[in-house]
Amino acid sequence: MPMKPRLFSSALGLVVALLTGCSILPDSGSDPARLYLLKAPTPAAAPRVAAPSVQIRPIEIASYLRGRPIMVRRGDNEIEFRDFALWGEPLELGVARVIREELFARGAASVVQVAGGRRDGGTPDFALTVKILACEGRADGEVFFRAVWELSKTGAKAPPVGNGDYRPGDLRWDGKTEASLVEQLSLAAGGLAGEIAAALMK
Repeated sequence: MPMKPRLFSSALGLVVALLTGCSILPDSGSDPARLYLLKAPTPAAAPRVAAPSVQIRPIEIASYLRGRPIMVRRGDNEIEFRDFALWGEPLELGVARVIREELFARGAASVVQVAGGRRDGGTPDFALTVKILACEGRADGEVFFRAVWELSKTGAKAPPVGNGDYRPGDLRWDGKTEASLVEQLSLAAGGLAGEIAAALMK
């Protein structure tokens, strides 16, 4: 039975409205999230051929740091998650990348293997373990970063050749912008790598 003109016109108008003005699908272009990456602070340099090789074992991080949002600590027991300021990669991978780049740039290693990544062949001279216990800003502008690390020779039961509990105390961010916080956390990760590099170069 043919559709009456008035009914057909109403149905057509409803379809047009749904297609043009009343989309129920989310607008993927309206996401305000910003992504951030840690950056190695030391300019890249060619690694020394005579330097040792190092394997960075999977970096452990505190459980509250495993999410994507960058965080700001307010007092001793309150943490604010910046839901629209996200890490562009898992934090443990970002720290491992900075350490790798810094060891090369400082001439402390000729080969750096990151566990789970591509192997460059051969057994490394040293193995590095790192645990990130804190990596955030404080509302008052302080940067709160803490990492414990241990460097040991591979295949040996000798004592570690180096270890540390790294906590920079002189870094501050502007207390407002996440870009400022990430810049300072990058310096903190670079400082951690500096301690490790010093142990390798003894």
